[in-house]
Amino acid sequence: MSTEAEGDAYGAAGSAGSAGAAASKGVLGRGSIYTLGTAAPILANAAVVPVVTRLLGKPGYGVVAIAIVVIQVAMMAGGFGMPSVITRQGILARSGVPGARALLIRGSLMTFGLMAAVILTAPLWDRLVQVPLRSAILLALAASTFFVVVENSQALLRVLDRPVPFVALSLTATLGGPLLGLALLTQVRSPERYLVGLTAGYAAAAVVGLTLCLRGGRPSRDRGDTRAALRMGLPVIPHLIALFLANGALVFLASHFYDIAAAGRMQLALLVGSAPAVITSALNNSWAPIVYRAPERERGAVLAHTARDIATLAALLSGGVALLSPWLMRLVADANFAPLELVPAVAIVTFGCVLSVAYLANVHLIFAAGRSVGLSVITPVSLLAGLTFASLVGRQNLVLLAVGFPATYLALAVGTAWLRRYVHAVRWNETVLLLPSLLGLVLCVLGGLLPTSGVVALVRVAVAALAGLGTLWLARRVLQ
Repeated sequence: MSTEAEGDAYGAAGSAGSAGAAASKGVLGRGSIYTLGTAAPILANAAVVPVVTRLLGKPGYGVVAIAIVVIQVAMMAGGFGMPSVITRQGILARSGVPGARALLIRGSLMTFGLMAAVILTAPLWDRLVQVPLRSAILLALAASTFFVVVENSQALLRVLDRPVPFVALSLTATLGGPLLGLALLTQVRSPERYLVGLTAGYAAAAVVGLTLCLRGGRPSRDRGDTRAALRMGLPVIPHLIALFLANGALVFLASHFYDIAAAGRMQLALLVGSAPAVITSALNNSWAPIVYRAPERERGAVLAHTARDIATLAALLSGGVALLSPWLMRLVADANFAPLELVPAVAIVTFGCVLSVAYLANVHLIFAAGRSVGLSVITPVSLLAGLTFASLVGRQNLVLLAVGFPATYLALAVGTAWLRRYVHAVRWNETVLLLPSLLGLVLCVLGGLLPTSGVVALVRVAVAALAGLGTLWLARRVLQ
């Protein structure tokens, strides 16, 4: 190789490396505004849960837990895949922001039409639902309609790079409803009263989102954008539903194998254990746009650099949650829920959060390539594999049902890696995730096996403190 060629090669490598470092700084630096705006209200919402569990008890909270799963799944099914497409439309498509704004309007109207039809035809299908769940499921369907509008609005705000309105919308949607539901519970203690507050909160957030996004710009009139978005978005629906069922289906399995009270207990373990996934999903609000905006020749390096840092962060956060889970579980539920028995389940779920980073990284490249159809097969198959495994090992032990969460994400990591190669998307160095995954495994195993009470349990606090210091070190390195 000539000296000039060597210089070009080293220059390209240096350019890719600096682009990767800048991308990590973008995700964990300015992008942290989006992360905090998404994650903080969700985690603050978790502070409402201890009061709700104590006011409703095990059976009542079991109804709420199932309704929350219905909200999430119905939002995925009724959103026509638009929340996943709008951001890509605004950044990579020819019509840009006006096209994305048009998708917000048209997608939201389609969702309202579909959900109205489902709710109005309730007399035809509500016999399939248990009597205590009928009104709860109708409220959940209404809440999911407004939830879609919120998600569509947030997707457009990411394109516009407007973090402050994004945070305001996130606060209104994620925290307003639970607080209103809690206020209603103080008058009448029923699951339906809480869900009425939840629905009202999403409705208010939907109005705020539309106001923020439609002010100051006109939507595109190009109908072709909508057809193209549906071609990309509709195949994503099975993918998104299966993704949310990675933990939601475990709640239904707990209800099936045990009872509604067990479903509520499992939902609490999943709530605490998946808290690190809330952070990584929130990081996605800045991670995906940065990957999409990177030049194609640098996209692989940008993804590898950011994925390594995000996986390390996920490992440290997951380990911290697993180690502190005895106290977190006693916070969210009283002794009637036997919270310490669920500590190993929380640790199992936290490791799934670490594995989720590999899935997210590959999905970014698949979406950037515009080849999302394969996800409609890969994700449901991965979910089926995870749930099958959970059913086999958790039929006699509620704690072991939690294995379905990491099993699903392991299958997703493998499946999306294969799909990325199949669609000839940009390649990246996946081995950068090995060390963060090993770190996460060690910390989560300690969280599941260390004593949960007594003086020895303080070892958990010491190791969690080390993980916290590691998180600060990572943030300092990235930002410098």
